[in-house]
Amino acid sequence: MISLVRIDDRLIHGQIAVVWTKYLGVSRIIVANDSVAKNDSQKMALSLAVPNGVKAFFRSIEDTAKILNDPRSEKMKILVIVDSPQDALRLCDQLPDKITTINLGNYGRMNNMSGGKKEQLADNIFVTDDDKKCLDLLHTKVKDIYIQAVPTDNKKFL
Repeated sequence: MISLVRIDDRLIHGQIAVVWTKYLGVSRIIVANDSVAKNDSQKMALSLAVPNGVKAFFRSIEDTAKILNDPRSEKMKILVIVDSPQDALRLCDQLPDKITTINLGNYGRMNNMSGGKKEQLADNIFVTDDDKKCLDLLHTKVKDIYIQAVPTDNKKFL
């Protein structure tokens, strides 16, 4: 069962390892990212942040969808992390009705490959026009998208 889908361009880090995994009681983390899935160095580095008792998997968006569509995943508590609204949209497209909400945790402070102007939605959220279009499309597929860095923060719904 998907406990949370989170957009966080830092992927696995302290907030995930210490706060979210404990709060959600997850036993699995899936980093759904095509480039990380192919990069052994990045997988090894991210694995260092995974807490004891939690298994981490690094899969492409397509492979993540296959795992989450497998009935055996319903028995597990899974935190899914993608690094962009675009990857969240790709995942939602492959998992109709399985993802109902998306947590927007940390995004856009560091990455700006296109060089486009960014709008700040929250302290830790910066989006381009393309990101906003993608978030609008996500709203047609999921019930809620909200900004929340850690569980003790109030949710800010988009």
